Parts: sequence; C-alpha cells; structure tokens
Amino acid sequence: MAGALQPGRDGARPVLEGFPEPKSPEVVVVAPPTQSAPTPTPQVYLQYIYDADDWEDFTVEWVRQFGSWSGRPYVRVQRMGGAGDRGADVAACLSAQGTAGEWHCYQCKHYVKPLGQSDAFPEMVKIFVAKILGTYELPTRYVFVAPKIGTGLERLLLNPPQLKDEFFAAWDDKNSKLGTKPKLTPEMRTAVGALAQATDFSMFEARNLEEILKLHAATPHHVRRFPQPLKQRPAADPAPPDQAPHEAVYVRKLLDAYNAKHGLALETLQQARDHAKVSGHLFRQRAAFFHAESLWRFAQESVPEATYTAIETDLYDAVIEIEDRDHASGYARLEAVLDAAVAHTPNPANILAPVVKVIDLKGMCHRLANDDRLTWCKEEAL
Repeated sequence: MAGALQPGRDGARPVLEGFPEPKSPEVVVVAPPTQSAPTPTPQVYLQYIYDADDWEDFTVEWVRQFGSWSGRPYVRVQRMGGAGDRGADVAACLSAQGTAGEWHCYQCKHYVKPLGQSDAFPEMVKIFVAKILGTYELPTRYVFVAPKIGTGLERLLLNPPQLKDEFFAAWDDKNSKLGTKPKLTPEMRTAVGALAQATDFSMFEARNLEEILKLHAATPHHVRRFPQPLKQRPAADPAPPDQAPHEAVYVRKLLDAYNAKHGLALETLQQARDHAKVSGHLFRQRAAFFHAESLWRFAQESVPEATYTAIETDLYDAVIEIEDRDHASGYARLEAVLDAAVAHTPNPANILAPVVKVIDLKGMCHRLANDDRLTWCKEEAL
C-alpha cells in the first residue's frame, strides 16, 4: 500500500509517509545570453530538449499551479514515476488520506510521436490493477500529460462511452497485448475487466501543451526553465497615508535617526510627517520602501525566490561594512549607507538586474532595516 499522508510537525503541511518532502530548487535565474540565433521556445524545449525526467519535474510544477487555479488546492503533489509506479507518475492528493482517499493521477508520457490509444490503454490497465491490489484507490481524475496527444486519442477522451468501447474492443481482442506486461493471471484479468466495466471513463482526460504552458507561465519556475525575457514590471503603488503594520521597524529606526540629528522627540509617523525638517525625507524613504516591496512581489510572481535573494544579498554585502563603521550620528550612518546603495550596481547576470531602479536600492536598505539586518542608531546617543 502506498504511504499515507501524515500531519506535519508544528503546523507544517502534511507529508506523504515513505516519500521525501519535495524541495523547491535554490536557483538564481540568469539573464538569457545575447545570441544571433533565436532562443528556443518553451514548446521546443519540452518536445525536443527535455527528457522524461525533466518532463515529470515540469509536470509537478504545473500540477501544483493547476490545483491552486482550480479552486481545489492539492494537499500534496508527489512525483511517483519510476519502476513500480503502478500507472501513476504524479499523484495529486486532495485530502490527508493521500492515495487512499480522493486523488488525481497525472500520467506523464514524453514521446516524440503523438500519444495514441496503444500508449494510453496499457496505462489505464495499470491503474485498474493498482486498485485491485490495494496500492491506490481509483483516482477521480486521470490525466494524460504529453507534449503531443494524438488526434484519435483526443477524440476518444472527449467521448467517454466511445473510449470505453474502444478500450474493451482492444481488451477483448484475442491477440490483445493489454495486461501482458507484466502478464496478468486469469483471475486478475477477470477482476480488471469487471472493474473497468464498472468505471465511468469520464475520469480519463488529457491536457494540451498550450494550455499547460499558459498555466505554468504563472509560476516562478517558468523563467528558470525557459530563458525568455521577463514580463513587464508593473508600476509600484505609492506609500499609503497611514503606516502599514509591516513598516513598524524601519520607520522606528528612521524616527530615531531624525531625533538624533535634530534633537527631536518624534514618536509616530504622523508627527514626523507634520515636521518640516524631516517630512520630505520621510516621504522619499517610504516611497523607496514600497518601490522595493513592489520589486519583491514582482520577483515572487516571476522567478524562483533565490533570484531576488541574490539581488538583496549583493546589496547587503555592498553596504554592511559602511553601516558597521563609526559615524558621527545615526543619521550620518543612514546617509552613508543610502549613498553606497545608490552607487551599487546589481549583478548584470541576474535576470532581475535590468528592472532594479535606484529607488529600489534605497528601498531595499529599509527592507533590510525592517528585518533588523541594518540599524542606523547604534553606539550614538539617541
């Protein structure tokens, strides 16, 4: 019996017993190289450059996004492909029962030729056998995922009763090869036939490559897999009139720096906004912070997390020694760090570098301050 889903520790999501927890790759996406030949399209990568393992990894990413998009998010998406997979390359579980409860099966086939009935029917037999053996419950959806689906198979999948008739025409043929790899005993063959007769064949379907790619493009993995230019970065939202909860730390540090420079006793954002000596500076710093926040959100939607982290880490490395020096005041330290940030050039090999603006670099300093990695007033009296 396949492993069951077990509750995660400390409120973590459930894990499938017996299978390793999948980890998102720590990948920094680099900008596509300049070249005279056209960059291969995602379709070309998937059909002619990827192998079967790449295709299954790609499918897992798409299935996770498909579950979120469909309104019924999967509790767990697990790659199952390999010897003994019993007809399930990717299992998408809708409950903590895993494949012992309701689940969807995604069968990956990476062939140069279009997928046809002769490819699909043996896989359908495998899932019936798995149910009889108690390996899995029968999935409520069984999706063939292939770069190309043959026209004949597509037509059958759109007509479940006809699909069932064609399956049994092949199954009952005296020269049928179905159930011969491995060879089924007569008892098992009878049981498979009975289960198939009792099954609604509308559970079987296929997804075309264009539809799969459209949904995969909404994941951060897309630009990692397919070196295409980034989509256009949207404009940043202005800072809200009132202080947002997640601004508390960096705003407090700014107020400390203003108090140290001007001998003030500012305690709130509104007090600083009303003070002529600091209101303009505060306005610019908050604008920079929200610009950097918009860059972070754009990166979250466009690239793997490590790609943005590399940009921010490089900036931190460029300013931390300046922040750590002795300064006449906390405000002087703030000015020195912001000057160093403005002079910093993001690594041009990082795909995000072209969309990083000067205001983002200043804003990232405040994000770092918000995370307590930078502080303006240290040994100086506040």
